[in-house]
Amino acid sequence: MEPSPEEISDPFSEDIIANEIVARSNAIYPIMEPPPEEITDPFSEDITNEIVARLPVKSFLRCRSLCRAMRDLPHNPAFVHKHLQFSSQRNPNLILTDTICRDKGNNLNTLYFVHNEETPNRYSCHKVNLEKPKFQEFRVVGSCNGLICLVHPARRYEIYICNPCTGEHIKIPPPVSMADRPGDIVVGFGVVPMTNKYKVLAIVNFPLHNDFNPLHEKVFVHTLGDTGWRFKDNTSVLRLGQSACKAFVNGGALHWVGGSREIVSFDMDTEEFDVVPRPQLELGRGSFSLRVFKGKLLILNTSFADRIEIWIMDDYRIVESWTRIFTINEQQIGRNIRDVEIVCFLEDWEVLMVYDHRALLRYNLRTASVSELSDIDGLPNRFDAVAHVGTLVSPLLGREM
Repeated sequence: MEPSPEEISDPFSEDIIANEIVARSNAIYPIMEPPPEEITDPFSEDITNEIVARLPVKSFLRCRSLCRAMRDLPHNPAFVHKHLQFSSQRNPNLILTDTICRDKGNNLNTLYFVHNEETPNRYSCHKVNLEKPKFQEFRVVGSCNGLICLVHPARRYEIYICNPCTGEHIKIPPPVSMADRPGDIVVGFGVVPMTNKYKVLAIVNFPLHNDFNPLHEKVFVHTLGDTGWRFKDNTSVLRLGQSACKAFVNGGALHWVGGSREIVSFDMDTEEFDVVPRPQLELGRGSFSLRVFKGKLLILNTSFADRIEIWIMDDYRIVESWTRIFTINEQQIGRNIRDVEIVCFLEDWEVLMVYDHRALLRYNLRTASVSELSDIDGLPNRFDAVAHVGTLVSPLLGREM
């Protein structure tokens, strides 16, 4: 008799694969390890790599610490790319930042990695070790393919790129000299998909101290692996605004809300600015923010006191393709809508939200049902959150490992 469907286990589930690799590792490498030349692997290298590339980064790193054959895989560009492809197909994880106030007005920030366990409403939270260098205070301004961009909130020209899962990091040199007395800076981070070149965008304001043109903006671009920055002309787009770059779509373009509430884009490949048309929104004195779902640009219109409107652009740069697809009402959330931030979109039209910097909510747009993720051990008391994909991508691109 055939077993019932519920009795059939998936032979390729991630937990079973991880346990199998650990079991094989423990069997092959006991406390008294035999010489490597006496060890035979029942699986070919290609098959093993194909299996472990499907593991979430947390499971891979746990197995790697126990299996000698896996220890060099993070230095194999082909394997890292394959692992990235599988990781990008899953629901995103989260990077949380909390802030602890200390004496003399100094703050201490801590990073947390919230892992989506691929089971509804099941997440785990782990503190990220960033002791070297000692990140005492920072904010996350971008996340791309497992790398995050950190900027010091006071010394804004201190910029780091790190992989919170592997602990690797680099410090980016300042785009300008402090002797030039630069003003505010807006930082963006992204990648050119065709070349896998990761770039940091810096938009710097220089006060001119006159009534007609109080600010002069200069744009600089840094490619990971290079030693310096390149100056870019900014005559085509004025008043780029102070908001962080929130959306990375259209094959490698950063998008954010400009100073005049237009959607500004920066193509990471051509390094050109543009303005993307937006729909006619009811804004009043409010504004909107940007997100991405399945490669399409989304607008979150947060101008209202009792609801959030979600708009999607089906055809990139075609203004007529903007459609309002959902409205989230305050009564559906059961909380003050002004204290709700939509962090990212999941499969099946669910969203992850942060409420009042202290709770994670999972909301189904189709059923208008909400649940609080309250059983996550290690979750800080107050936090900010950004969507993140856990990968093995190294920020040490073009450098000696």
